[in-house]
Amino acid sequence: MSWPVVELGSVVSFIGGSQPPKSEFKYEAQDGYVRLLQIRDYKSDDNLTYIPAKSTKKFCSKDDVMIGRYGPPVFQILRGLEGAYNVALMKAQPSELVDKDYLYYFLKQEKLFRLIDGLSQRTAGQSGVDMDALKAYPMILPPVAEQKRIAAILDKADAIRRKRQQAIQLADDFLRAVFLEMFGDPVTNPKGWDRQSLDRVAPVLPLKKKVAEHENVWLINLDAIEAQSGKIIHKLIVPYAEVGSSTNHFNETHVLYSKLRPYLNKVVIPNSEGMATSELLTLLPSPKKITREFLATYLRSNAFVSWANTKVAGAKMPRLSTVELKKHQIFVPPLQLQQEFSQKFRHVLDMAERSNEVLKNNDSFFSCLSQKAFSGQL
Repeated sequence: MSWPVVELGSVVSFIGGSQPPKSEFKYEAQDGYVRLLQIRDYKSDDNLTYIPAKSTKKFCSKDDVMIGRYGPPVFQILRGLEGAYNVALMKAQPSELVDKDYLYYFLKQEKLFRLIDGLSQRTAGQSGVDMDALKAYPMILPPVAEQKRIAAILDKADAIRRKRQQAIQLADDFLRAVFLEMFGDPVTNPKGWDRQSLDRVAPVLPLKKKVAEHENVWLINLDAIEAQSGKIIHKLIVPYAEVGSSTNHFNETHVLYSKLRPYLNKVVIPNSEGMATSELLTLLPSPKKITREFLATYLRSNAFVSWANTKVAGAKMPRLSTVELKKHQIFVPPLQLQQEFSQKFRHVLDMAERSNEVLKNNDSFFSCLSQKAFSGQL
């Protein structure tokens, strides 16, 4: 069937948000106030903010399609929250010719993201959505009933992806729960474990090794690490000559800890040798005192992150000093108990990695399905 193709901007309006002054912010719900939504709120409820309802006219509902205007990553397609929204967000308001769910999945197309993301990277200053390109983007426009049918198919496929993502997240939550059950809370130390300075059990000790200029190496920058989980998002391989001097050498015996913005909780257990930005401290656990899995989970714990946040310096670039980290008193349970935890950790990690492979296949299937849907082939 051949459907008409229109410019996106002819059937969808894009409505920017507003930015009330911080003096009006409240951090608990009150009568006459409404939640102020920012991009980060679509990932967590850790930064609840409220403003007077009369201070803005820019509101969204849970089923509205919202777009993150700035990055990274630019052009995030979001929904599921209600309230007022700030200037970093805009609402995609469809005309009566466009179903809202159909629009949501249309905007989530990978090829549209690549176009907008590519254009944003060419602009100076803060990365933002190229509105001219977005409005001019061609949209296939079947009847609304057909749009609803297409959106329902995509929604079922997307639900499978979301369940797999939730299973992977549950693996992380499970490990935190196992850690607390086996060892107790790191702050209160209810089991009375011996405490030692972190420097004694896992000193900051980069690998000492000469590398040939032409040799390819794995280079980890902070943007390659997923916040909170420590997962590697992408693996960058470069010639050693391109690495630069502000790096540290590591291997599969280290744990990497990001001292910059510790609230992002970027802790990595590397599975091979490489080079890391100097913002990543190369902790070398003593094999007779502490395991890598125990150390990484300890550093990711809410208790440790809260402690680290009280020790940072710098307003714009909060950073935990290496000196403070070395002095930190970490509890050290018996090594055999740590090793039991490490076995469970590796087992759960292995299952999560297999689930991640399935998720990649689901992503490919969904992308293929989406391409067919928005080219009139579904």
